Amino acid sequence: MQIQFEREKITEHIDRIRGVGDVCEYYIHGSNRGMLVDTGYGVGDLRGYVEKEYHQPYDVVITHGHADHANGIAQWDQVYMSHLDIDLYHQRSSIALRKEMLKKRYSDIDEWPDDIFQKEYNGAFIDLTEGMTFDLGGITVETIYAPGHTQGMIVLLVREERVILFGDACGVMTFLFRPECSTVKVYQDTLRKLIGLEDRYDCILRQHGTCESPKSLARENLHLTEEILAGTDDHIPFEYLGYHAFVAKAFDLATGKRKDGVEGNIVYAADRIQ
Repeated sequence: MQIQFEREKITEHIDRIRGVGDVCEYYIHGSNRGMLVDTGYGVGDLRGYVEKEYHQPYDVVITHGHADHANGIAQWDQVYMSHLDIDLYHQRSSIALRKEMLKKRYSDIDEWPDDIFQKEYNGAFIDLTEGMTFDLGGITVETIYAPGHTQGMIVLLVREERVILFGDACGVMTFLFRPECSTVKVYQDTLRKLIGLEDRYDCILRQHGTCESPKSLARENLHLTEEILAGTDDHIPFEYLGYHAFVAKAFDLATGKRKDGVEGNIVYAADRIQ
């Protein structure tokens, strides 16, 4: 079974890569080297695709340890990821879990051979922390610590392009309901931090759905946290892989978009608010 990858140009120095599932990866390329941001579900030969398309040395940077972002890393000997998400990665690396997550999109996923799924990583993790800079040659990528979705969540600012990669840190359905998530109250600090960077970026990239959002996204999510804490949000029941949670604002089940036309939304657990 052959897994196909494809890419699309987002800016002069940033490409979006899509493979299996609803998640994308990014490749940032400077004149001297590149950076692969995340590795998806770990289905197929992502490394072979990247090295066929981009003929330069590159680093592999993982924004957080969830199964749909980190599970391709076994193809490399070392990757950058926050040490705070290493245990989370190992907890979410089984092929069975990945197949379960992909089942809604691929009804025949149980028939897919296990050998097209990357195995669990046993290489080296280089700790990804606040304020690191990667000089790619004319392009500089800066790391921003943004806990909430996970404890080790990292956002990437591509300085010269004035682009920020929020990834899953802040989105149209930001997940804050699992044990590895921060409380809504703590997450407010991350949103204020991202808002404080607004003069340094013009474009927000994400890794699900449309994968792009207006600059107002962090402010919209901050407003939602205030409503959640006040108990004035829509509080709509939501189920996901056995978790019971609530969505802050009414949304269309088919598209995931808010019914009032605003971009940001938050999915939270009743016991992870304060």
